[in-house]
Amino acid sequence: MAFRRPLGILLGMLVLGVTMLAAAPAALANGHHEVVTSTMHRHETVPVHGTNPCTGVAFTGTRDINSVFHITYFVNEDEVWATFTETSKIALTDENGVTYSGHATFWGNFNVNERNRNSTFTQSVHIRGSDGSSIDAHEVTHITYNGNGEITVSFDKLRFVCS
Repeated sequence: MAFRRPLGILLGMLVLGVTMLAAAPAALANGHHEVVTSTMHRHETVPVHGTNPCTGVAFTGTRDINSVFHITYFVNEDEVWATFTETSKIALTDENGVTYSGHATFWGNFNVNERNRNSTFTQSVHIRGSDGSSIDAHEVTHITYNGNGEITVSFDKLRFVCS
């Protein structure tokens, strides 16, 4: 008889705990802080056509791309964060028969919440030609908005070198 009351309390707490755990997903789905995260991967080869910015000569080739994209957001709220990273191997041939090989890296993000939003993008490219030439580029772009939608920071810094 002495164990009946503590055992009843323990059993009641156990039932309450299991009930709360079972109800937690439904409560979270209707609450303010449900978070969804998604990740996507991309691996492919794409054609490239353009003009060599250093010589003005047309080229064609391919980029072998590996990328990953992440997005996280709060359901029923105005908050989101997204980012991507891409690396590429580059192979080009221009109209004069010069072949180019190299790599590129791109990264970007986007953040929004109820107080502000911002976005940043970076790229780095290095390509070397069979004639000894090279093309190097690096860029950083950023923009920030305050809670009123006014731009508070904005810049685009590009460094481009032909050699």
